[in-house]
Amino acid sequence: MLIQERRIKVTAILLLILTIIWLVFTIISMSEVKSSWNDIDFIKWISHPNFFFTGNYINASLLTIVAIFLFTFLFNFLKPKYDNIVITGLIFVPIYGVINLLCYSIQISIVPSIANASLTNQNTIIIVSQLIQANSKSLIGFMNGLAYAILGIPSIIFGLFLIKDRKKYSGIFLLLNGILCIIGIIGYLIGNNILSSGIMIGGVVFLICLIFMVIEFKYSK
Repeated sequence: MLIQERRIKVTAILLLILTIIWLVFTIISMSEVKSSWNDIDFIKWISHPNFFFTGNYINASLLTIVAIFLFTFLFNFLKPKYDNIVITGLIFVPIYGVINLLCYSIQISIVPSIANASLTNQNTIIIVSQLIQANSKSLIGFMNGLAYAILGIPSIIFGLFLIKDRKKYSGIFLLLNGILCIIGIIGYLIGNNILSSGIMIGGVVFLICLIFMVIEFKYSK
């Protein structure tokens, strides 16, 4: 059990660092985006990505991989006591991973390249705009939000059992993160901007959760 706690603690530290970088890089890279932008504005912006844009998506891809490890370690930690139910939660983790890695990895070079090419071909603008994750109205933007909503299911399940297992604050904030991400995708579907912000708020709550995981999980006796 101590080995599992140590793995969770170390992974939480790494994920905490990556999440802080994600927040900083997202704020900087998205500072240029205006609420009034249309498809062509997003395409022009992404066709010449700067350091923070590219770095953000490289980091986000790494973050996704490390998050998969964290949830796997949480599963291993909880499995001896809550076998059947936590297995249900684990099923959703690889689904989240595949969707998110697809959404983030293509932003690094593939989408900027085809966005640049589409500037000379007006017929492809609508298609390319649907591949831009930063555009919340795009297909990829929706898939990214959906991925976090899917991860919200194991977050709620694992969070509840962490609370029962005396990892109180880790469990509470993991549970809140899951609820907020699910609220966020519901907000997206009904066109409510306030509710859809739940995914971004959930990211901040997840950061707090990681801090408590570093505190509450043991590294050694």
